[in-house]
Amino acid sequence: MKRLPLEGIRIADLTMMWAGPYATRILAEMGAEVIKIESPRAWDNIRTLIPQPGVEEPWNSSYYFNDYNRDKKSLTLDLAHPLGRETFLRLVPLCDVVIENYRADVLDNLRLGYDVLRQARPDIILVSMAGFGKTGPERNHVGFGPIIEQMSGLASLTGYGDDGVPFKTGISYGDPVAGKAAAFAVILALLHRRKTGQGACIDLAQREVLATLIGEAFVAASLRGESPVHRGNRDPRAFAQGVYRCAGQDQWLALTLSTRADWEAAARALGIDPSLPEPPDHDEIDRRLAAALASLDPQDAFERLARAGIPAGRVLDTLTIHDDPHLAARRYWAELPHPRMHPWKQPRSAWRLREADPWPRRHAPLFGEHNDEILQGLLGLSAEQVEELRREGVIGEAPVNPGVG
Repeated sequence: MKRLPLEGIRIADLTMMWAGPYATRILAEMGAEVIKIESPRAWDNIRTLIPQPGVEEPWNSSYYFNDYNRDKKSLTLDLAHPLGRETFLRLVPLCDVVIENYRADVLDNLRLGYDVLRQARPDIILVSMAGFGKTGPERNHVGFGPIIEQMSGLASLTGYGDDGVPFKTGISYGDPVAGKAAAFAVILALLHRRKTGQGACIDLAQREVLATLIGEAFVAASLRGESPVHRGNRDPRAFAQGVYRCAGQDQWLALTLSTRADWEAAARALGIDPSLPEPPDHDEIDRRLAAALASLDPQDAFERLARAGIPAGRVLDTLTIHDDPHLAARRYWAELPHPRMHPWKQPRSAWRLREADPWPRRHAPLFGEHNDEILQGLLGLSAEQVEELRREGVIGEAPVNPGVG
């Protein structure tokens, strides 16, 4: 029988928003049992960001939340309440990993730091994803993706607008990058524990993760004192490179020509005069490519260039990517039934294993959906104990005073 690689691993997931939930979604896709823990009074705010309009339970109907939290179970637990903390410490011995992305001081303020968790389970693995890390003068600052991006140095590469203000990328780029790094950190810690029998406490600063992506710019600044040069879509190592408008509404094609021979091959494929002045003029190449591609369907142009061996690709937006024939052929999109939402296409796992082909198994959990399963079934609490937690507001099946947005 085929098994996913993390089957048998249980993770207590205290993360919120994007970076942490994305990490635990990856781990859940690989077979781990991920228990998402939220307080009825301090739930994951992504639950109420862009919900379906006109629904009775917006906290169960957010597209963002359902994308980042599928394949998980939901346990509501107020860790700031003595009964909530006590219940969580009963769960820790049954978990392999605890992962959180609170501000650096929160876990210790809850009296749930690594030393406390290790008393509950000596080989526990703790991954902390504070934006600026657990140490240093900025450790207590709150860092969301856009802030992390600006402080990583990345904005020096993306350049400036006409008003001189730095551009950021179109998304909170630091979040998914940090999520991937956190997932890898969990795997490394599990391998370390398998070899040594020891747990681990991992301090993963999201700011530092993103900064590692621009190593080339750091080298240029450190060794040669160079500031980044903003070349737009060009690359000094390419014979020519750019992004060109094609036929249709906001349709574009990106391509790179490494050598003159590549230019000549692309020119033949697109019906362009390949002759060039000496030395070659990049602006002239851009003009000819733009003129030829303006009347071509982007998919047709992409296929022509691909047959000629030219690295090229369509610039797909979030609508057209859903109809991409290559992704459809690879069964990249999945639709999960959901009791509060209509089906929509979601991306499946990026990892395909010969031994097991991961496929989304369950929709993101409703708020507190698995309270009884975990509290009574896994922890062995009585119905009376669970009801006491409910009376005290430690658990719940809906957020307290939920807002939207």
